[in-house]
Amino acid sequence: MDSLHLDQSQITVLEQQGCSASDWQTVTLSPQCILSRIRNAAFSGTVEIGDNTGVIRVDGMEFDCGIYHAAITDCTIGDHVRIANVGSVVARYVVGDNVAIENTAALIADIDPACGNGVELDVVNEAGGRGTVIFNELSAHTAYMQALMRHNPECTRRLSSLILAALRATARGARIGSHARIVHCGVIRNVDVGPYAFLHGTQYLENGSILSCAEHPTEIGEGVQARSFIIAEGAKIESGAILDKVYCGQAVKMGKQFSAENSLFFANCEAYHGEAVSLFAGPYTVTHHKSTLLIAGLFSFFNAGSGSNQSNHMYKLGPVHQGVFERGCKTGSFSYVLLESRIGAFSVVIGKHYSNINTPNLPFSYIHEDEGASKLIPGMTLFSVGTVRDGEKWPKRDNRKAPVKRDLLCFDVFSPYTVEKMRRGRDELLALAESTPKEKPFVTYGGLQINRLLLRKGAKYYSMAIARYLNEKVSERLMNALAHSSDWAVATASLSSDGLLQHPDEWTDLCGLLTPRERLAALEAMITSNACESIDDVNRELGAMYDAYRADEWRYVCDVFRKEYGIEPAALTHEKALAAVEEWKRSASSLHAMILEDAKREFAAFAKIGYGIDRNEEERERDFLSVRGSSETNSVVQKLVNEEKELEQRYQQYSSIILTNRKE
Repeated sequence: MDSLHLDQSQITVLEQQGCSASDWQTVTLSPQCILSRIRNAAFSGTVEIGDNTGVIRVDGMEFDCGIYHAAITDCTIGDHVRIANVGSVVARYVVGDNVAIENTAALIADIDPACGNGVELDVVNEAGGRGTVIFNELSAHTAYMQALMRHNPECTRRLSSLILAALRATARGARIGSHARIVHCGVIRNVDVGPYAFLHGTQYLENGSILSCAEHPTEIGEGVQARSFIIAEGAKIESGAILDKVYCGQAVKMGKQFSAENSLFFANCEAYHGEAVSLFAGPYTVTHHKSTLLIAGLFSFFNAGSGSNQSNHMYKLGPVHQGVFERGCKTGSFSYVLLESRIGAFSVVIGKHYSNINTPNLPFSYIHEDEGASKLIPGMTLFSVGTVRDGEKWPKRDNRKAPVKRDLLCFDVFSPYTVEKMRRGRDELLALAESTPKEKPFVTYGGLQINRLLLRKGAKYYSMAIARYLNEKVSERLMNALAHSSDWAVATASLSSDGLLQHPDEWTDLCGLLTPRERLAALEAMITSNACESIDDVNRELGAMYDAYRADEWRYVCDVFRKEYGIEPAALTHEKALAAVEEWKRSASSLHAMILEDAKREFAAFAKIGYGIDRNEEERERDFLSVRGSSETNSVVQKLVNEEKELEQRYQQYSSIILTNRKE
């Protein structure tokens, strides 16, 4: 911007228009600047003003650009900007082009403010010990490594130093990005506002960064109070949310008086009404209800029922306890879980539980309260239509539109991570069934009671899911190979594993990113040995883990298929391949039939109780049909019905291809 110092005639005009300056020599204007559009403005320090021609939209109406009724201190103001009716001052900001600041109390920045970067949050454990530094490029995975790898202090120390080095290298003053709108707001202090962000009616913002972009603008709405925060692209924080030391990731939605402190919320989280303290909310953590407290724990792909609560202290050493709800868990209304606890993936928790739960090897379980006792039904959610719905909705509901998606997410419900847990759970259940006397009605496992008669049944459910996963993966890959070569030896040879993993059956969930544990260990070693010279290097390695997921998954399938069936996929004969297809069809059909039956229960007689009030049976039925429809019209049920037909078609197709190849 080629700006010029004012001559005396210009100064005179401005002063006649109610303007003043501590020193007019430090105020410069663009040659295109229209003096009549600068009125009742007070300047101090160095102020540079761009082209103020044109109009800008505010509150749905067009207004002239310019500066009206505002004090400006040490600012650089871009082209086509409107600043009007500022109660106090706009100080030490670089204001981008096409920005509107209207009816706002104050925009104040210190010299070189951190804008929330470098703030340390006490997540997972309220008493501390898992301090996590937030910064603009934070992902769920780098946060996980900071908070949950304290077994390797040198790695976490080195990781922290890489983050702090990046912050020092990128330090800058406070900015208002181009095309941002800040209207009807209270005090905004040391807050960096990204391009296209929309701030309206915020009450108080201090020490934070609001990342935003043209592809996905960020919105901060009425009554929001936030201190020491970072809010990422596409987030929408509104209606009285209160944040203190909080990171909100891309496409997060939060409001309706929700309050959070020392908490992280990553991609696509939703938080309304309730409260979070020392929460590590991985992607898709959702809490919508009043009286719900999420505290001192790690959650992801999680849905909290109304009034859900966890207790993280026993009035002894303070709030030192923490919990882990592995991916895909849900809690029912007014559930209570005593921490320390670790709940297996895709489990449902109903009722109040006063024992420490530890069930990582029993995923897809139903944990409930029965006459004061905490009980578990293993594998029950495997045939829940809700689990199927969750697996389908998450990728569809990925609302991130920013060019770079920081959280690298593996959406698979059935993956090496969950399947291996089922394998271990199956073996543990069968061992318990063998060792438990028949006169004993239940066994104790991980702080819960399991009915003895459910041990083998749970193991059977796990076996079905394992068989479906392994045989489907092998059958699909074989069909793809045969599509490229009808030579059986060539096709089956392509099913071999490269053997790059020493322990392909050991996996971890890096808060949304599924990866073999040895890959994470290798990254730890790289960070510790200074092979990663910057946080960008760490992010590249995480990206490589994400890109390797499908190849690593196949390595797992090959290893476990051999363990389960005594043969490598690459050594399949026609007969063994047909057996794999048969096993896939049998297990998939059994599970699918149970899921379909579970879905149809939603249309049973009990579901119609609240319909057709004070009407006869025919009218009650019509009322229900008009609101809920029937199993024949419901889209979810019909999708399951169609999948059942498709399963049969695939089975016939696969079998035919193998039989035809054998004859050739």
